[in-house]
Amino acid sequence: SVKARPRIAVPVGEDVLARLAPAINGRQGREPLLERWRHKQVTPTEWVRDRRGAWTTASELTRPWAAILERAGLDTSVIPYALRHSSIVRGLRAGLPTRMVAAIHDTSAAMIERHYGHLLQDQARDALAGLAL
Repeated sequence: SVKARPRIAVPVGEDVLARLAPAINGRQGREPLLERWRHKQVTPTEWVRDRRGAWTTASELTRPWAAILERAGLDTSVIPYALRHSSIVRGLRAGLPTRMVAAIHDTSAAMIERHYGHLLQDQARDALAGLAL
């Protein structure tokens, strides 16, 4: 059986909403933010666009990733995981609770602590330095 995943609201700024407006106008709030075309085969050698749907596997990003990097002006060595990693680091540096960062990124607090523990130690050290003990 497939485990139901709770939806997690992630607030975004007005600047982000403005950039997303062309993609989200006319869509329902329950619909996935990022969608791609789904195709159906009409003959043995012909496929046509059928509908749009959520990305379901990382491999679906393989072909469009080069175009994404070029359009964003990023180096070709950047991998998709770098976006998740950067988001986790930003959340921790902003002082968000580890459990919240984990939930937003669909992972565990244990994983965050294991892989990003040095950031948590830096924050704790900085917080303690400001206290008069």
